[in-house]
Amino acid sequence: MPKQNIQPNRPTENNPQRRLPRKQPQDIKNSDKEKNKRRNTFITVIAIFVVISLVIGIGYYLIYVMPFQRTIIKVDNESIKINYLLKRALNMSSDDPIGQGLFETLVNEIIVSQEAPKYGINVTEADIDTTLHDAAKGESESITDAEYDAWYRQLLNNTQYSVKQLRDLVKSSIEQQRMVQYFADNTPTVAEQGYLWVIVVKTYDEALAAKERIDNGEQFANIAKEISLDSTTNDNGGEIGWVPFKAMESRFEYILTGLEIGKCSDPVINETGDASNPESMNYAIFMISEKETAREVTEDYLTTLKTRAYADWLNSQWETREIKYYSIHGGNYDDVTSAWLNYQLNRMKAGTTSGTEDTTSTSTQQQ
Repeated sequence: MPKQNIQPNRPTENNPQRRLPRKQPQDIKNSDKEKNKRRNTFITVIAIFVVISLVIGIGYYLIYVMPFQRTIIKVDNESIKINYLLKRALNMSSDDPIGQGLFETLVNEIIVSQEAPKYGINVTEADIDTTLHDAAKGESESITDAEYDAWYRQLLNNTQYSVKQLRDLVKSSIEQQRMVQYFADNTPTVAEQGYLWVIVVKTYDEALAAKERIDNGEQFANIAKEISLDSTTNDNGGEIGWVPFKAMESRFEYILTGLEIGKCSDPVINETGDASNPESMNYAIFMISEKETAREVTEDYLTTLKTRAYADWLNSQWETREIKYYSIHGGNYDDVTSAWLNYQLNRMKAGTTSGTEDTTSTSTQQQ
């Protein structure tokens, strides 16, 4: 019988003494350490990536997002953010868009928006739609929906306004138009008036000398014909005629209201000209020969009074409100903020601004 071919070093099921050797505890421990090391390295890499991304994200937010979300103007509890102010400046034709004019315009819009309902002025969504369609239509009799949609998209693209910002701006424009009309419709057609005469000269000393001559008995009309620079009145002795006091500039209104009949006023600056050039100024003295407390206003002056009524109301609103202009750092508006705003505006014009989009033009948050 041939002998069984048995390999003594090969383990068999019937030979437990010759099974494969098991890993020793030290080998298992080393293997686990290696796995843990690889896992920890992976976690560390991920953590570093997250930290770097977070730093980059925070940096981007601090540079390109947060400054544009800061409040730049606040009227009582209602505020305007830098993002919206820059967009308004972008769409202005002024040589100095980020100036006092823009700030005053934005304040006026807030005031009118707050006060309009008190005067029965409420602008609906339909009013806004009608105004936009009229603007899109122009002089054409009609416009298709497709044409309007294309015009609307182009308008948003050109102005960089959000839909809400554009509609809010249209709403504000309608409110102001209706407010102006309200005060025009309610302007009295009779007013206190004086029959006015004027002499205009170049310097204060000339005006003072003319007043002394009149006070000493010379005729106002004769002196006006002799020295007055006002070409519209000097030929007829400085005669202007009946003028409602409220149709005059505030500084003139104050003087004329208290001026006695037949008396000559003190010299007053008539035209300020260029403040840096005194030679561009001139002076005036006035006289009133008659007064009436309730005289019918002529059409020309009535138009002036209607415009003045709205302006006077708006000025009175400024006096009763807390209005603040802020810097990009939260303090009072300063030259650094002005320079930064102009820099960002230039970037917007060049199409390089990375600021985020606002969905609203104003908010009621507390500063």
